[in-house]
Amino acid sequence: AAWIDGNKLYVSGVTYSNNTTSSLDVYSLATPTAPVLLRRLNQDYPSITYVHDSFVRNDTVYASAAYQGLYVYKFTAANTFTQLGSLVTYPGSGYNHASALTPNGQNLVMLDEVPASLPIKVLDVTNLSNIVVTATANQFPLTTPHNPFMLTDQYCLVSAYQDGTQLWDISNPNAPFLAGYFDTYPVSGGNNNTW
Repeated sequence: AAWIDGNKLYVSGVTYSNNTTSSLDVYSLATPTAPVLLRRLNQDYPSITYVHDSFVRNDTVYASAAYQGLYVYKFTAANTFTQLGSLVTYPGSGYNHASALTPNGQNLVMLDEVPASLPIKVLDVTNLSNIVVTATANQFPLTTPHNPFMLTDQYCLVSAYQDGTQLWDISNPNAPFLAGYFDTYPVSGGNNNTW
């Protein structure tokens, strides 16, 4: 997965043509037709073996590091990574897949893909040295949330495999609720034959 923040491209889970890998690479897009590699995360943090996806704002990287959890880094002006925080033990943990930050930067919606049926997590990220899970929720016991996208500080769109698109209201980060949904495959998934 890739994310563009300003004039930088952040690429997760890189496999090169010689079969070597990198957990996360940052490229300069100052000349978009000729990206230049600035740094690999494993140069500064070799213990992070894989980043599945990341959300980046102002060079702050929320890295979903699969079974290793969530890590937050600052990509500095010196082209190095500095860890700002992490969350490796939390309710409903599994394969940390993706996250999205609210526009105000106070909350992060985080999703774990495997095993199936894990809930969404709403995190308070106002203090990155003490990231707190404020709530977990799921539409149905068998629903598998997959990718989040923040619309506003209040609303988060979540794709959920066979249960389709969900609209979560996180205006109270301690009590998120499903504001609406469109089930794309009602014969299976959590919403099975109850459309």
